[in-house]
Amino acid sequence: MQSDTYKSNMQNTFRYMVAKKIREIKESNRHNTMHKRYQYNINQIKEILQHIWTIAKADKCKARAIIDKTTMRQKIDTFIQENNIIKLNKDPTDAYQRQI
Repeated sequence: MQSDTYKSNMQNTFRYMVAKKIREIKESNRHNTMHKRYQYNINQIKEILQHIWTIAKADKCKARAIIDKTTMRQKIDTFIQENNIIKLNKDPTDAYQRQI
């Protein structure tokens, strides 16, 4: 049979472990609350800026570029005009695949 001091020591050990875990959970919840608040603010800023600006992938790398929507539209239009690009009514991929 186990002694009373052994049981008492085991109880104290478990109490300490539970108290420590509860403290960690409380601290992590505070952090998550702040993180959620920051993420909410970031999303609001993104929504506001998306009316004026757009985020585009930079050429041949993982970088992102922030550009004014009207400027981007003008650059696209000039690129299309300079390279004599025409819009196709149908995707020609199927026809090319049959030929191959």
